[in-house]
Amino acid sequence: MEGVIDANTRDLLTRQQGFDWTVTEFVRVVDARLPPRVFYKHCPELATQGVTTPSRIPVHLQLLGSDPDALAANARQALRLGAISLDLNFGCPAKLVNRHDGGASLMRDPHRLAAAVAAVHQAVGEDIPVTAKIRLGFSHRRLALDCALAAEAAGARQLVVHARTRDEGYRPPAHWEWIGKIRQRLRIPVVANGDIFTLEDYWKARTLSDCTDVMLGRGALADPLLAPRLKHWQRTGERLPATTWAQRAQVLMEYAAMQRSILPAKVVVSLLKQWMNHMRARDEESAARFKALRRITDLDDFIAGLSADTPESGLPARHTALNARPQAIAAD
Repeated sequence: MEGVIDANTRDLLTRQQGFDWTVTEFVRVVDARLPPRVFYKHCPELATQGVTTPSRIPVHLQLLGSDPDALAANARQALRLGAISLDLNFGCPAKLVNRHDGGASLMRDPHRLAAAVAAVHQAVGEDIPVTAKIRLGFSHRRLALDCALAAEAAGARQLVVHARTRDEGYRPPAHWEWIGKIRQRLRIPVVANGDIFTLEDYWKARTLSDCTDVMLGRGALADPLLAPRLKHWQRTGERLPATTWAQRAQVLMEYAAMQRSILPAKVVVSLLKQWMNHMRARDEESAARFKALRRITDLDDFIAGLSADTPESGLPARHTALNARPQAIAAD
C-alpha cells in the first residue's frame, strides 16, 4: 500500500468505528540507522500521545528490510521515538523491492526471515510487540508454513498472512484455506488478508482460514465504509446498504482538502486518481467517474467532477469548482 495509506488516509478511514488498529506504509531499511525525520514522515502519529489517529485508533510502524543489524538499529530508533508496535513486511510483491532483497524475497529462506524477526525482537525486548506480514511463499507455497513457524519462533507476536504467493501478485483467487493450514500450527494470532472487498468475502475468508481477525488493504480503499459495515454486522447482524457514490465522493473531497494544504495540486490529483482506481473495479459509478476524470489535471476541476450530478453531465464552471473546497472542509 506504499503511496496510498498515509496519515491523512488513516485519519479518514478510521473516523467511523471499524478498524481496531492500522499500519503505516513501510519504512525502507537498507544499511544504516535512519534519522528521526524519516520515521516522522511515515508516521507523524509518533508525535501524538499514544501514537494514534485523531480517532484514537493505534498506529503500528512498519519496517521493510533484510539486514538484521540495520533492522535492529532502526527498531531501537523507532522505540526511542515512541513507537508502540513494530510490524515487519515480508509480503511486499513489488519487483523493485524484491530485487533489492526486501519484502517477499525473504520468503525464499525461512532462516533469513527468522534472523530479521529475531534481531528486531531482541532490539526492543518486551517493551513493544513485534509482528510480521508474510505471503504464502515466493514462487510456490512449499515454504509458507516453515516461514510462519520461523517468524513465531523468532519472537513475532502476531502474523498477518496474505493469501497468495509473491508470483501470484494480486491475481484471483485468494487461497484463504492455506492460511487455515498455517493457523492450525501456530500459537500466536494469525490474521487473514487478501481479496476482502465485501461482507461475503469477509465471512468466507474467516471461515476458510479459521482466523478471528482480518486485515483490509485494497478493500478499504475500494469501499471506505467497508470496515464500519463489517463492524456493524458483527455487533447487530444487520446488513447496511451499499456505499453510495455520494459517500465515496465525500471521502475523496475531504482527502483532497487535507492533502492540498501540504502537497502540490497536481500531486493531489494523482493521488485521487490512484484511490479512484481502487474503487472503479468494484463499483460501476466509480468506474464511470474515473473514465470521465482520468485526463483532468487541474485539482479544482477534478473536485468539481467528483461532486457533479452525473459523470456524463460535464464539469461545472470554475466558480462552482472553487465552492467544493470549503464544503469538503466544513463537512469534516
